Amino acid sequence: MEGIDQFEQSFIVGQYECDCNGRMKAGALLSQTQAISTNHCNAIGWTIELYHRNHMVFLLAKTSLEIYGEIRVGDHIRMVTHPSRPNRAIYNRYTSFYNEQGEEVAAQDSKWVMVDTETHKILREPPAEMEVPFHLDATKEHDFSIPKVRDAQQTATERVTYSRTDDNGHLNNTQYADIILDNLPFSATVERRLKKLVINYHSEAKMGEELAILCKELGESDGIAPGTVGYYVTGRKDDGKKCFEALACFE
Repeated sequence: MEGIDQFEQSFIVGQYECDCNGRMKAGALLSQTQAISTNHCNAIGWTIELYHRNHMVFLLAKTSLEIYGEIRVGDHIRMVTHPSRPNRAIYNRYTSFYNEQGEEVAAQDSKWVMVDTETHKILREPPAEMEVPFHLDATKEHDFSIPKVRDAQQTATERVTYSRTDDNGHLNNTQYADIILDNLPFSATVERRLKKLVINYHSEAKMGEELAILCKELGESDGIAPGTVGYYVTGRKDDGKKCFEALACFE
């Protein structure tokens, strides 16, 4: 269903989108939200041609994925996405996932910035040809906080390969979820269920670059709820700058 302030589409969960427990993976959920966001923008005329003509792009600054119930192979899922009018330079989009019983089984909250591809500066005002049509303020928002961690230990190195990049030649924002979860112990990812994933995107990772991945398990002293297992994960570039930070919580 098309609309300016709301857009809907449905999908059937594929085997390729699920993990060894038959649950839909976080990266697959983020890929679906990326797809519905793109389809919504295309429906209102914000196409890739329009972005290129105005030498601008939307970059994801923060995302939060919360999972409330089971999403398994073959499930029929309805997605509803709500973009909000910008708050200063931040564009918010909230997307909910509903099962056939109408229960909300997951939700993603995301914050975007509009960037000039020539100057690489954040645009406080959109180009004249891209006047923002969204009318509503954000009514739902997740907690994007990530504990400050200074003693995380390196566990791996991840390379930004061809298949992981988007049309900007950067590591696609949905790929971060796979990198984060792939570097956590099976006692969390396999034996527990992901409850919440927050990713803060600090700087882009370009094709061919390598990221040092550092992790640390968190506890109640770090603000993690009792009965929940939490992990801090960050990726650093060769120059030591942070590419991203993340918090993953399992129940």
